[in-house]
Amino acid sequence: MKDIKNITVNYDNNESKTITKGLVIDFGKLDNDEGDVCFNMCNIKGKDLHLIVTAVVALAQELGMLDEEREVD
Repeated sequence: MKDIKNITVNYDNNESKTITKGLVIDFGKLDNDEGDVCFNMCNIKGKDLHLIVTAVVALAQELGMLDEEREVD
């Protein structure tokens, strides 16, 4: 397996940013609710992954995205 050295983000104003520690999620083909989800991690350790999960859940709560799940129950 190859280790990811860095992640480059290219902006629409032609600027770019190189990230040396982070995560990119590639959703691949998502037609008809079928698709591949690929997690590309760069220098992520266990404690970092815990922080990522916590931050994503907090973001979803802030955006009200978890309220829909509560309504279904």
